[in-house]
Amino acid sequence: MLRRIWNLIVRTVASHVPPSGLKSFLVGLSGIRVGKRVHISPGVYIADGFRSGWVELQDQSVLSPYVVLVPSSHPNTSFIAEKWQVSKRAKITVGRGAWIGAGAVVLPGVTIGEGAIVGANAVVREDVPAYAIVGGVPAKVIGDVREKPLVG
Repeated sequence: MLRRIWNLIVRTVASHVPPSGLKSFLVGLSGIRVGKRVHISPGVYIADGFRSGWVELQDQSVLSPYVVLVPSSHPNTSFIAEKWQVSKRAKITVGRGAWIGAGAVVLPGVTIGEGAIVGANAVVREDVPAYAIVGGVPAKVIGDVREKPLVG
């Protein structure tokens, strides 16, 4: 219980820090595994109940504004939880260099592959292959990063 309170306090402080190494460091102190050079934009929300170990952000991954990661999904006080197994809790992994667009929602148990791009406002309920570009509700593969022209 004390650990969850600590995670809540640290994550609340982190939410007021602009995107920076300090913000990523604070998020890491709050029970999220954060790799090197991770970018966490304003408004990112991680619905893990402030429990440690449910989200991993690998090196150079990017969470755009208002991304929501939901490793723990349950109906709270609704009566349906008493009758049906509708809850799910499973780790979310955002792979190295992956970029999640603004407003996207990632549901429990999803792994976003290395170098993948998730389009803005997509709802991701299944794993995203490495270097895939996905978009829509539910998210579907719409392209491949490696087919884009090289920069420079």
